[in-house]
Amino acid sequence: MSEEIDPVVLYGRTLSLEVRPRTVLVEGTSDVELFKQAAQLEYVETNTELLGNDIVIVAAGECENGGVNGLIRELIRFKGYARTCLLPDGRPRYRFIGLFDNDHAGRMAVKLIQQIDISIVEYKDVFRLRPVMPLPGILDPGTMQKTFERENDRYKGLDWEIEDFIQNDFYEVFLSEKPSAVVRTKEVGGKVHRDLTQDGKAQLHRFIKLNATRSDLIEIIRLLKAIRFYLLLK
Repeated sequence: MSEEIDPVVLYGRTLSLEVRPRTVLVEGTSDVELFKQAAQLEYVETNTELLGNDIVIVAAGECENGGVNGLIRELIRFKGYARTCLLPDGRPRYRFIGLFDNDHAGRMAVKLIQQIDISIVEYKDVFRLRPVMPLPGILDPGTMQKTFERENDRYKGLDWEIEDFIQNDFYEVFLSEKPSAVVRTKEVGGKVHRDLTQDGKAQLHRFIKLNATRSDLIEIIRLLKAIRFYLLLK
């Protein structure tokens, strides 16, 4: 099948999105930029390419077109188109997964998307960000679920978003300059989740872009490696 008639590529172009053999959909553009910065810092330090020709991370949409609703919409659409795109040996040419925050909206979205499309399975097609993103020896959804629950048992009741992977010392430096950026803080099992204001989140991402080092984003680098592992990439 040539790229010119590939429905996955064509649909991606209508959204101005680039797709790869493995495509990860996230809730917003700031998530994408944070992943890209972490991957670039890892490449500079170790010459390891975490985002390349085999995988891309894209936002489901911008502003009101993104978020959990946009992620649900586009994941279902892309997976539908992908069913028609097969390699010569019959295997799927593309694989799409969705990565949700583990907050109330994200938890409800994971339940909803599985009701809308019963072929979508958590721990295979959709994942929620957790303090520990484990590397199970077996990748079937049942084993994955048990491992996720066991490794995160100490953090029950703690919401989790990509910004929570940033090293705490770096976060505290930011808050020393912008204390009003955080509405509330919750700590469980030694891990901290912070609820940011909308402007505070934008300020944090600007601060990260200007100041973050590889060590500040090391947990996001590990998250990228975990995602590659779930997608059977090196």
